[in-house]
Amino acid sequence: MICFEAGVILLFTSKLREVPLRGSTRWINDTPLIQLTARYGQNDRFWFAFFHELGHIILHGKKYISLENMDFGAADALKEQGAYDFAVKYTFSKEQKQKFLCEHPSSINANDISNYAEEFDTHPAMIIGRL
Repeated sequence: MICFEAGVILLFTSKLREVPLRGSTRWINDTPLIQLTARYGQNDRFWFAFFHELGHIILHGKKYISLENMDFGAADALKEQGAYDFAVKYTFSKEQKQKFLCEHPSSINANDISNYAEEFDTHPAMIIGRL
């Protein structure tokens, strides 16, 4: 609903056989479309892919088509890195990861992860996935 209200189409597709695609971004006329798949079946990867594709919309506009996890000739390494950095920033930033690791250098438990997820306004799976 939030995407729709912002003018973004969000399309979910079940895993496509023999297509290693987790997400893509393209434009239909003046409307951005993010398509995500159930490729890996993990919510941290799903949301990271969502924010990665959203990064393409915000940072790169209409002319760049993104196919996450696909090697194709039109891929721009700098744009892909920009979208990756955008996703990191909005899921579990490098600074948050550094703070977490500095405060827990030797042991981490589920309670620590839950507390930091709440503090950082992210899902615990995002922290676990990045660690």
